[in-house]
Amino acid sequence: MDGAYYEGLAGRLRGLLIRLDGRLGRKQVQLLHHFIEVGEYGLALEEIAGVLAQGQIAILDEERSDILALARAMKMDNLVPRALRVLSAECVGPG
Repeated sequence: MDGAYYEGLAGRLRGLLIRLDGRLGRKQVQLLHHFIEVGEYGLALEEIAGVLAQGQIAILDEERSDILALARAMKMDNLVPRALRVLSAECVGPG
């Protein structure tokens, strides 16, 4: 994989964090940005999904789709989708 691929992942993860920012704690957001900055993209995505699931934080259908698309692109089709399934139906709204 080339540098553009990783830059694209980083940009998509940052964009996702920006959209979720108001629903996540400040320290969580800082830690997640740090993971992205040091190239720990998989860890960042796992943590995003975990924080959402553990906190039962509402997400839009579009946000769920973006997270799942990132998981597929990063070949993380197991843990991340499983974490998102924990979110109850009322925690997911139309996108």
